[in-house]
Amino acid sequence: MTSIAVIGGGITGVTTAYALAKRGCAVTLFEKHRYAAMETSFANGGQLSASNAEVWMHWTTILKGLKWMLKSDAPLLVNPKPSWHKLSWFAEFIASIPHYRRNTVETARMAIAAREHLFAWAEAEGIDFDLRRQGILHIYRDKASFDHAGRVTQLLAQGRLRRRAVTPTEMRTIE
Repeated sequence: MTSIAVIGGGITGVTTAYALAKRGCAVTLFEKHRYAAMETSFANGGQLSASNAEVWMHWTTILKGLKWMLKSDAPLLVNPKPSWHKLSWFAEFIASIPHYRRNTVETARMAIAAREHLFAWAEAEGIDFDLRRQGILHIYRDKASFDHAGRVTQLLAQGRLRRRAVTPTEMRTIE
Protein backbone atom coordinates (compact mmCIF):
# COMPACT_ATOMS: atom_id res chain seq x y z
CA MET A 1 0.00 0.00 0.00
CA THR A 2 1.31 3.44 -0.94
CA SER A 3 1.70 5.89 1.95
CA ILE A 4 1.13 9.55 1.17
CA ALA A 5 1.33 12.68 3.32
CA VAL A 6 -1.00 15.57 2.50
CA ILE A 7 -0.07 18.94 3.95
CA GLY A 8 -2.91 21.34 4.69
CA GLY A 9 -6.40 20.64 5.99
CA GLY A 10 -8.35 23.06 3.83
CA ILE A 11 -10.77 22.02 1.11
CA THR A 12 -7.95 21.07 -1.27
CA GLY A 13 -6.00 19.04 1.29
CA VAL A 14 -9.03 17.25 2.75
CA THR A 15 -10.54 16.36 -0.63
CA THR A 16 -7.15 15.21 -1.95
CA ALA A 17 -6.65 13.01 1.12
CA TYR A 18 -10.17 11.61 0.73
CA ALA A 19 -9.69 10.81 -2.96
CA LEU A 20 -6.34 9.12 -2.30
CA ALA A 21 -7.80 7.06 0.56
CA LYS A 22 -10.68 5.96 -1.68
CA ARG A 23 -8.05 4.74 -4.15
CA GLY A 24 -6.47 2.57 -1.46
CA CYS A 25 -3.60 4.77 -0.30
CA ALA A 26 -2.63 5.12 3.35
CA VAL A 27 -3.00 8.87 3.86
CA THR A 28 -1.80 11.08 6.71
CA LEU A 29 -3.10 14.64 6.67
CA PHE A 30 -1.01 17.30 8.41
CA GLU A 31 -2.63 20.56 9.49
CA LYS A 32 -0.89 23.25 11.52
CA HIS A 33 -4.10 24.46 13.18
CA ARG A 34 -6.16 22.62 15.77
CA TYR A 35 -9.07 22.32 13.32
CA ALA A 36 -9.27 21.83 9.57
CA ALA A 37 -10.17 24.62 7.17
CA MET A 38 -9.07 27.50 9.41
CA GLU A 39 -7.38 29.58 6.71
CA THR A 40 -8.58 30.20 3.13
CA SER A 41 -11.35 27.61 3.35
CA PHE A 42 -12.58 29.21 6.58
CA ALA A 43 -12.68 32.67 5.02
CA ASN A 44 -14.65 31.25 2.10
CA GLY A 45 -17.56 30.60 4.45
CA GLY A 46 -18.02 27.00 3.34
CA GLN A 47 -19.31 27.92 -0.10
CA LEU A 48 -19.47 25.30 -2.83
CA SER A 49 -19.94 27.97 -5.43
CA ALA A 50 -19.03 28.25 -9.07
CA SER A 51 -20.44 31.75 -9.52
CA ASN A 52 -17.09 33.53 -9.08
CA ALA A 53 -15.39 31.69 -11.94
CA GLU A 54 -14.32 34.80 -13.83
CA VAL A 55 -10.51 34.75 -13.97
CA TRP A 56 -8.53 37.76 -12.80
CA MET A 57 -6.24 37.84 -15.86
CA HIS A 58 -7.62 41.03 -17.41
CA TRP A 59 -6.25 44.53 -17.99
CA THR A 60 -8.78 45.99 -15.55
CA THR A 61 -7.27 43.84 -12.79
CA ILE A 62 -3.90 45.49 -13.35
CA LEU A 63 -5.48 48.91 -12.95
CA LYS A 64 -7.38 47.77 -9.86
CA GLY A 65 -4.19 46.18 -8.52
CA LEU A 66 -2.36 49.49 -8.70
CA LYS A 67 -5.15 51.11 -6.65
CA TRP A 68 -5.24 48.16 -4.24
CA MET A 69 -1.55 48.59 -3.46
CA LEU A 70 -2.58 51.59 -1.37
CA LYS A 71 -5.15 49.63 0.68
CA SER A 72 -4.36 47.24 3.53
CA ASP A 73 -7.66 45.34 3.08
CA ALA A 74 -7.37 44.81 -0.69
CA PRO A 75 -8.50 41.46 -2.15
CA LEU A 76 -5.07 41.07 -3.74
CA LEU A 77 -2.01 42.36 -1.92
CA VAL A 78 1.29 42.69 -3.74
CA ASN A 79 4.35 43.96 -1.96
CA PRO A 80 5.86 46.55 -4.35
CA LYS A 81 9.44 45.49 -3.54
CA PRO A 82 10.80 44.05 -6.82
CA SER A 83 11.96 40.45 -7.13
CA TRP A 84 12.54 38.01 -10.00
CA HIS A 85 9.74 35.81 -8.69
CA LYS A 86 7.23 38.69 -8.78
CA LEU A 87 8.47 39.82 -12.17
CA SER A 88 8.00 36.33 -13.65
CA TRP A 89 4.57 36.02 -11.99
CA PHE A 90 3.54 39.39 -13.44
CA ALA A 91 4.83 38.39 -16.90
CA GLU A 92 2.80 35.15 -16.77
CA PHE A 93 -0.25 37.13 -15.64
CA ILE A 94 0.06 39.50 -18.61
CA ALA A 95 0.70 36.60 -21.01
CA SER A 96 -2.60 35.03 -19.86
CA ILE A 97 -4.70 38.14 -20.57
CA PRO A 98 -5.42 37.24 -24.23
CA HIS A 99 -6.92 33.96 -22.97
CA TYR A 100 -9.31 35.64 -20.50
CA ARG A 101 -12.50 34.48 -22.24
CA ARG A 102 -11.40 30.88 -22.79
CA ASN A 103 -9.96 30.59 -19.28
CA THR A 104 -13.12 32.01 -17.70
CA VAL A 105 -15.35 29.55 -19.58
CA GLU A 106 -13.07 26.61 -18.67
CA THR A 107 -12.85 27.73 -15.04
CA ALA A 108 -16.66 27.79 -14.88
CA ARG A 109 -16.82 24.26 -16.31
CA MET A 110 -14.23 22.98 -13.83
CA ALA A 111 -15.95 24.73 -10.90
CA ILE A 112 -19.30 23.16 -11.78
CA ALA A 113 -17.71 19.71 -12.16
CA ALA A 114 -15.87 20.07 -8.83
CA ARG A 115 -19.03 21.22 -7.06
CA GLU A 116 -21.02 18.26 -8.42
CA HIS A 117 -18.20 15.93 -7.36
CA LEU A 118 -18.31 17.31 -3.81
CA PHE A 119 -22.11 16.99 -3.70
CA ALA A 120 -21.80 13.35 -4.80
CA TRP A 121 -19.16 12.63 -2.12
CA ALA A 122 -21.33 14.20 0.58
CA GLU A 123 -24.32 12.13 -0.53
CA ALA A 124 -22.32 8.89 -0.77
CA GLU A 125 -20.83 9.40 2.72
CA GLY A 126 -24.06 10.68 4.29
CA ILE A 127 -22.49 14.02 5.22
CA ASP A 128 -25.03 16.65 6.23
CA PHE A 129 -23.52 20.12 6.04
CA ASP A 130 -26.64 22.30 5.81
CA LEU A 131 -26.38 22.53 2.03
CA ARG A 132 -28.42 25.29 0.46
CA ARG A 133 -28.79 25.70 -3.27
CA GLN A 134 -30.06 29.26 -3.26
CA GLY A 135 -27.08 30.67 -5.08
CA ILE A 136 -24.96 33.64 -4.12
CA LEU A 137 -26.18 37.19 -4.18
CA HIS A 138 -23.81 39.66 -5.82
CA ILE A 139 -24.52 43.34 -5.17
CA TYR A 140 -23.32 46.01 -7.59
CA ARG A 141 -23.08 49.60 -6.43
CA ASP A 142 -23.02 51.26 -9.85
CA LYS A 143 -24.34 50.68 -13.36
CA ALA A 144 -20.90 50.04 -14.86
CA SER A 145 -20.28 47.15 -12.43
CA PHE A 146 -23.77 45.76 -13.06
CA ASP A 147 -23.26 45.96 -16.83
CA HIS A 148 -19.88 44.23 -16.53
CA ALA A 149 -21.53 41.47 -14.49
CA GLY A 150 -24.08 41.03 -17.29
CA ARG A 151 -21.28 40.50 -19.81
CA VAL A 152 -19.54 38.06 -17.47
CA THR A 153 -22.84 36.21 -16.97
CA GLN A 154 -23.07 35.66 -20.74
CA LEU A 155 -19.48 34.39 -20.77
CA LEU A 156 -20.05 32.05 -17.81
CA ALA A 157 -23.16 30.66 -19.53
CA GLN A 158 -20.80 29.27 -22.19
CA GLY A 159 -19.32 27.20 -19.35
CA ARG A 160 -22.83 26.03 -18.33
CA LEU A 161 -23.01 28.31 -15.29
CA ARG A 162 -26.44 29.82 -14.74
CA ARG A 163 -26.53 33.33 -13.29
CA ARG A 164 -29.23 35.93 -13.57
CA ALA A 165 -30.20 39.36 -12.33
CA VAL A 166 -32.87 39.43 -9.63
CA THR A 167 -35.39 42.03 -8.54
CA PRO A 168 -35.45 43.51 -5.02
CA THR A 169 -38.47 41.32 -4.24
CA GLU A 170 -36.61 38.19 -5.36
CA MET A 171 -33.62 39.26 -3.25
CA ARG A 172 -35.77 39.40 -0.14
CA THR A 173 -37.24 35.97 -0.92
CA ILE A 174 -33.80 34.44 -1.46
CA GLU A 175 -32.37 35.96 1.69
